[in-house]
Amino acid sequence: MGIIGILRTAILLLVGLAWCGVLVAAGGGVDGVFNVEDYGALGDGTTDDTKAFVDAWVAACGATGSSATLLVPAEKSFLVGLTRFSGPCASSRITVQVLGTITAPPASAWSEKKNYWLLFYQVDGLTVTGNSTGLLDGSGVTWWSDKCKHSDDDCVTKAPTALLVMNCTGVELSQFSSKDSPQMHIGLSMSGKVNVTQLTITAPEDSPNTDGIHVDRSEDVHITGSTIGTGDDCISIGPGSRFVTVDGIVCGPGHGVSVGSLGRDGANESVEYIDVRNVQFINTTNGARIKTWRGGRGYAKSISFTNINFTNVDHPVIINQFYEDRQDVSNTGAVALSNITYTNLNGTSTRKTAVDFDCSKNGSCMDIHVNSVAITAADGGATVARCQNADVDTSGFVYPKIPCVANAASPS
Repeated sequence: MGIIGILRTAILLLVGLAWCGVLVAAGGGVDGVFNVEDYGALGDGTTDDTKAFVDAWVAACGATGSSATLLVPAEKSFLVGLTRFSGPCASSRITVQVLGTITAPPASAWSEKKNYWLLFYQVDGLTVTGNSTGLLDGSGVTWWSDKCKHSDDDCVTKAPTALLVMNCTGVELSQFSSKDSPQMHIGLSMSGKVNVTQLTITAPEDSPNTDGIHVDRSEDVHITGSTIGTGDDCISIGPGSRFVTVDGIVCGPGHGVSVGSLGRDGANESVEYIDVRNVQFINTTNGARIKTWRGGRGYAKSISFTNINFTNVDHPVIINQFYEDRQDVSNTGAVALSNITYTNLNGTSTRKTAVDFDCSKNGSCMDIHVNSVAITAADGGATVARCQNADVDTSGFVYPKIPCVANAASPS
């Protein structure tokens, strides 16, 4: 190569390096990775980094190519306020890699209050992952003291869900922790093809309405391999949900895994094809629960609880069609329950009534199948089952005996 060629190559190299410097200075992504620090985030736990997160998201979401990553670096705490991450994005896969901590401001610092803290809206192909080090800290203790734990007032709805995924498809949430959400930790709403795995979700046992994962109006949802202990349902499956699988969950403390509540204020609501299996309930108030409001309409069908273990659970198995309103006799309708199956349920109950099917007189609990159940008392005493207005059949060894079944199996 002659001297002119060498000079030309050197000039091109210098121009390239300068251009890369401009990109980095401007916060541009390198190899499709958009680090929030490159957009001004300090991660000192006190400076508001919200704008840096929004700017990094806009850049990542607009990046072309097969994938883009918004990076939240490890070993730092980023204070981020109410934020909406909107799509659609240019790439077919966008990843939010949370290696550090994202912390919500205290309740007193929220100038605008919505039903979410972090919202992903209309983002297809979304992955939020933490590689087991990422943490969402909702600063929930600053909200809980102002909430009405035992009231019907609207104040219980004012606190936000920590992470809300809405109108998204092809979603993966994996390997991060969420603690002390102001209200629900993770909400999946109007979304499909969602895989949630290897999460750790925690909040104090007396924290109000801090459900671990809430699903509504979504389908093809898989929640697996996670540990959840909160002040409300570990997992709640709400209206409009279909084809939801819950597998390999450790739940406790909390209110169990609940289908519902359904039919509040006479609403016509449906849930179907729910498969709950391989769940351990430890020191929870409820275990496998279905709850509907008197006066509701619609249906919940094809629901199964399989391979469930209870350790010191207050109400291991419960169907409640009078959720919070048994005294309201003006409403006579009921959400129709059918094809409900319980198979291989074992463990201990802290209360004498281990199985409670409390159904409406309207014949709305049909085709309930109980197969191979053994739930004994935690104190060594006897347990009983309570059954009202339910059509139940049993097979295999079933204890406690289900009183409303002519062929109920009893211990030998």
